[in-house]
Amino acid sequence: MTVLMKVPTALRRVTDGQETIELPEGTVTQALDILDSKYPGFKERILDDESGDVHPFISIFLNDNDIQYIDGLETTLSEGDELIIIPAIAGGT
Repeated sequence: MTVLMKVPTALRRVTDGQETIELPEGTVTQALDILDSKYPGFKERILDDESGDVHPFISIFLNDNDIQYIDGLETTLSEGDELIIIPAIAGGT
């Protein structure tokens, strides 16, 4: 079995409309590298170019837990896990 990643609506234009993507086990960094090789430009929407950290307006959850409170980008993904990327929503009047 694999890791299932849910793609937020805002990033589906990068993933050719895919709502979910199956990824192999590994780390979040490895998953982002795989996604970027398959969907060029994906990683730049998630990570800051200068620091290499997750953009401050993006949260990545592994099984309902924010990866920043686990091992960050080195968080291990195991069989059956669910990875969710959530962009911040802002605006209003």
